[in-house]
Amino acid sequence: MREDERVNETTADEAGLSAGCGPAVSSRPRIAASLFFLVDGMIFGTWATLIPSFKSKFGLTEADLSIALLGMVIGAIVSMPVAGQSIARRGSRANLNFLAPGFCIALVLLAIAPGFPTFVAAATLFGAFKGAFDVSVNAQGIAIENSVGKPIIATFQALWSIGGLLAALAVGFALRLGAGAVPIALTVSAAMILVVVSSAGSLLAGDKAPSKTGGGFKFPNGKLLKIGILACMALFTEGVMMDWSAVYSSTVSGAAPWLAPIAYGIFSCCMAAGRLSGDHLIGRHGPLKILKTGGWLTTAGLVVIIGIHEWPATFFGLALAGFGLANLVPILLGAGGRAHEGGVGQGVAAISMMGYFGFLAGPPLIGGISHFIGLPGAFVVVILFSAFIALRGNLLLGAPPTTTES
Repeated sequence: MREDERVNETTADEAGLSAGCGPAVSSRPRIAASLFFLVDGMIFGTWATLIPSFKSKFGLTEADLSIALLGMVIGAIVSMPVAGQSIARRGSRANLNFLAPGFCIALVLLAIAPGFPTFVAAATLFGAFKGAFDVSVNAQGIAIENSVGKPIIATFQALWSIGGLLAALAVGFALRLGAGAVPIALTVSAAMILVVVSSAGSLLAGDKAPSKTGGGFKFPNGKLLKIGILACMALFTEGVMMDWSAVYSSTVSGAAPWLAPIAYGIFSCCMAAGRLSGDHLIGRHGPLKILKTGGWLTTAGLVVIIGIHEWPATFFGLALAGFGLANLVPILLGAGGRAHEGGVGQGVAAISMMGYFGFLAGPPLIGGISHFIGLPGAFVVVILFSAFIALRGNLLLGAPPTTTES
């Protein structure tokens, strides 16, 4: 009975949002979604900052680590389309009710894995939950944005980055005190499960949308494919920065074990700062200019990282890259939503699928390349992508729609 009341209350919130009611009505779903984005960032950030610990625990080379990262890719590729179909049938809130706790538990399984084979299996499961969680939480964010009637996706994504920053600070501090990966993962996971369980009932309901055309995956073409290529490059770069920043700082730049996780925190902090101001910057300067500037900032940061093998320079380069990448994904998601003939939701879903493939495939690919030419050499691939976005991104994105607002 109480669950029915909560569903009715949330549905009333949705109706109020559509009618343009005040912030008091819309606050509960938006706050709940913000917490879910924060949890997503905290769990993934904990994984990313513990990678050097896992690498040391199993005595892995970069190529060995890329096998586990590849497992994450496989898990995500399998789960993301399934999550999309489930959202169409049941809605994003129903998905998140079990995906969010499962994602938290998967982090613990990574930490307690007794050997490398079980670690790879746990990484595959972690990737499956990560992919499905991301599709579902972004669908929830889009549903709320559509109801509010103004762009707020950049703010949600900023909270994801803030979650990564908090995770980096917490893990770095815990490692400094001598804590191991298992107690760290258990503590973070338990805290995040409490957050999602207590806030799940306030998520927005009613965003399911069964296909009227038979459903199924359709390969994007035309402008949507061009935008998807840019999203894949941008998220490829973002994924590499997240998964390899701590390892790069410790193995290439000489950062102490407790200091290396701060590299991820700096990158996440700068991304969060850039995204918090993203809606204003895009509105003032336009998406094409922000896309170009972001590409050049990211390229400059990567040049510093590759060119100067000292941890302060690496941290500075990560800061530049964080600011540069911050608003690329919000711009590309918005462009994808406008480009899809089936509507905003389908366009964002298509761009998310292509983009997150790059996000998850980038780290293992860089790990494999680094086995032959080292991490600095492998990072040249990332520079090529960011430079392409700076030089040619506007041509692929095309001119944004003109507005007639006075």
